[in-house]
This record gives sequence, structure tokens and C-alpha cells, in this order.
Amino acid sequence: MQEGKVKIGDQEYSVIGTLSLGRTTDNAVSFEDDSNISRNHAQIQQRPDGFYVVDLGSSNGTAVNGIPITGETKLQNGDYVILGNSGTVIFSIEGEEEPELDEDGGPETAAVEESPEAKRGNKVMMAGAAGALGLALVVGAGAFYFASGSSCAATAKIISPEPGDTITQATEIEVESENAGCVGQAVFTIDGIEFAKTNDQPFTATIDPKEHPDMADGFDHVLSIVLIDKNGETIFAPAPVLLAFETRETKPPANTQIAQNTNQTGPVGPKGKEVSLIEVQEMSKRFIKQFSGNFAYDVSNRQFLQEVQKKTAEYAQEGYFDRAAQYRDPINVAFVREQNLDAPLGFFLAMSRSKFNPAKQGSDEGLFRMTNEFVTANSYNGLCGTETLSDQTQNCAAKAAAIYMKAIVFGVFEGDVIYSAAAFGKNPQDAGVWKATLPAKRSDIWNSIKTPQEREQIVRFFAAGIVAENPQKFGLKKDRPLSELYKLAM
Repeated sequence: MQEGKVKIGDQEYSVIGTLSLGRTTDNAVSFEDDSNISRNHAQIQQRPDGFYVVDLGSSNGTAVNGIPITGETKLQNGDYVILGNSGTVIFSIEGEEEPELDEDGGPETAAVEESPEAKRGNKVMMAGAAGALGLALVVGAGAFYFASGSSCAATAKIISPEPGDTITQATEIEVESENAGCVGQAVFTIDGIEFAKTNDQPFTATIDPKEHPDMADGFDHVLSIVLIDKNGETIFAPAPVLLAFETRETKPPANTQIAQNTNQTGPVGPKGKEVSLIEVQEMSKRFIKQFSGNFAYDVSNRQFLQEVQKKTAEYAQEGYFDRAAQYRDPINVAFVREQNLDAPLGFFLAMSRSKFNPAKQGSDEGLFRMTNEFVTANSYNGLCGTETLSDQTQNCAAKAAAIYMKAIVFGVFEGDVIYSAAAFGKNPQDAGVWKATLPAKRSDIWNSIKTPQEREQIVRFFAAGIVAENPQKFGLKKDRPLSELYKLAM
């Protein structure tokens, strides 16, 4: 079996079984003086098929080669593991050589050809932020990419902006590429979040600081390009490069009204700070971790995050916690005690579908907006007795929804709550038909779900969830996280 090693400066640690990393001294690798790193931040695990880094729900996250991870990711020889955006360790596999670097910090061509197994043996390190508030989007010299499993032999590098540049106005990104005839698409990302893509050569995009006010935070931000071949295979991963960042004064927007209902007869949301896409992504990651199954989800797609960000306005309205508290026992009993489902599921479904207002709308009834016809036809009301979906107690609505979701979560999606939420409203047979249209590997939620209705439901599920768990972020000073209603049931 291969032997893994972790290096920090002159110190080297062997990865045998599990290697723990964190701030406290009881970790195998300790960062005692780094407040950005959580007490028990991450683990590097040795498994039969290789080595994995696992984030343990850290406050400031874990990244590999500058790209934030969700849950866990497999490590390759030479990867940089970055904890809390400050502590960095270098992972290596004994007996494997790291790719040779040329004078620009990119891999030598010969080294790439001789070591295809080092396809992600690359490093991206974030330098410390400098200066006052501003937007730093700096691309390292020779930002090369080299071939992985794809047969496409294209190469690319970003030649503008240059290292040390500060983006203060709309700026064109210039890319120099070779052998790009087999390239189907070029994707541009900031800190791993997609913001532009193109199918045509030369591969260019425009970056405008006005569209990224959340980046004016004094921290480091990585601008990257990824090439994808015409079969949809990723051609390149970032090559080793140390990025330098500088910030200058570019003030982000002042406090704005983030939850505003254009319907003049409806409620208007509270005022609070604008929530950035980066914050939406981090809250989405924490939201996912509340569900069991250890499924890996990618929530870095920029369009997905923008849709969630927009939809939060509908849920950022005061009073949801008090309404939810009225139905705490029916939801906990039905979902947890009777059907053994994850405790958060019932609450977030109700939040996303009705905002805990059970009033009938058309044929949809109760907290979960189910029709009596659907519930009766599938016998989901078997535990309701004489109660109905519209009863004030909402016992029947909770029981029917829990029985239904158990059939979907375990009978169709093998414990996958996220895709079950997207399929809500389909009977198990139709949900199975829809599941068959999804890719075998569906960690990328947005690019796996293509149908409008299911996209709408998953966006609402996430938007409702992150508002309900982070009310203060959305200016809801009188509300509390929904987890206070179910944490005793978990």
C-alpha cells in the first residue's frame, strides 16, 4: 500500500490510517497559534483507493490547491491543502515524483508526459492580503494547465491581468492557448466559483468589480481558467503557482434592502446587509452537512448560487420561527420518531413550501402543500385517522409528508435527501423515472438537475434552509435558527 506524507516547513508526518489537523494540541498536526483554523479542522484519511482530505465542518473551510472543497476530496501527489485560508500543508505520496517546474512556475512538458498520474500534482497558494479594502483579482505568472485523463493535448495560460494587478473597472481576461481545436469550453472561476464561460477561441471573458462587490474584502481571490474537451471531460487542473494579491480602495455597496417583495399588497422583507455569493456558498455547505448519508455535493456553480441568493428574498421575512414553533412536535414526531428521517428535513421542506403557513392554496393543503388526491391515491394518510391535511394541528399533514418522503428518500434515492427534495411532488414511480435521467455521478447539483421544476424546488430548498439557519445574516433580528426546534430530536 502506498505511503502518504504531509510536510509543513521542515517537518514531515506520515499518513497511516487517519492524520488529524487542527488548532488544538491533541491533533497529529497542530496549528496552535492560528485562530483561522478550527479546533478539529480536517483529517487526511488513507483508504484502499488512495488518500482523502475530509473537512470536519470547520468554520473557515478547507481548500485543495486554492479550490474550496465540500465534504471531502481525493488527494494527488503534490497537492497543497489549505486550512482556514492560512495554514498550508503539502501532501505527497512516497515514491511518486512531483512535476518539474519551469522558470515561470509551470510544469515542464516532458514532466507532464512522463507523469500522467500527477495530473493534479499542482499547487495554488494564496498570499496574505495587503492594503485597505478593495477587490484583488490577480493571476499568477504562467498560470498553466496540463492534461489529465482527456486525450485533448491543449494547453492554456492567462496572460492578462498580470500578477499584482488590481481590478478597478471592467477588464478583459486574455488567454494564450495551444492545440485548442479539441477544446469544447473554457470556464472562468473566482475562488472556484464559475462566473463566465465561452465556447469560442480566443478564450476571453470580462471581469467587472461591480458584479463582485463581495470580493472587496481585503482577502485573497484566485482567478482561474479550466478547459473542457468536446466530450465534457476536464482537460486541465491548475498548475503550481504562488499568487500575489494587492487590494486598493473600492467600497462595497452600503446596506441595502435584501428582501423586497414587488407585490405591493404583500409583506416587505427586513433591511440588512447584502449577503454575498461567497457567504451563500458557505451557508449552503453548512446546510448540507445537517443531513446524513455522507453524500458529496458541489455547490460552487455561480448560476446556482445566484438563483439561491435571489430566492432568499422570499424567505427573509420576520416571524417564521414563531410560526414553526407551533408545529415543532407534529413534525419531529412524524419525521424522526415514526419514519426515522433526518430531523431537519421536515422543517426545511415546510419552510421552502409554505413558510409555515398551512392555509389552503388552491388544491394544495397544509405545511407541505400536498393535495388530498395525491395523498389518498398513494395511501400516505394511513396514520391520519379522522384528521385531514388542513386540520389546525397539522398532525396529518406532517404524517403524510413524512411517509411520502421516506418512500422517496430511501425507496428511490438511497438516502439522498437533497435530490429527494428536488423531486418533491412526484410519486415514487415518477421520481424513479426522473432519477434515471440524472448522471451517475451527480455531486454537481446544478449541472445534474436540468429540468425547470426540479431546479426551482432545489433552489427554494436551499434558500429557505440558509435563511432559516442564519436569520441574523438576513437582518431577521427577532427570529432564531430552526435547528433550535429539532436539535433535541437529532
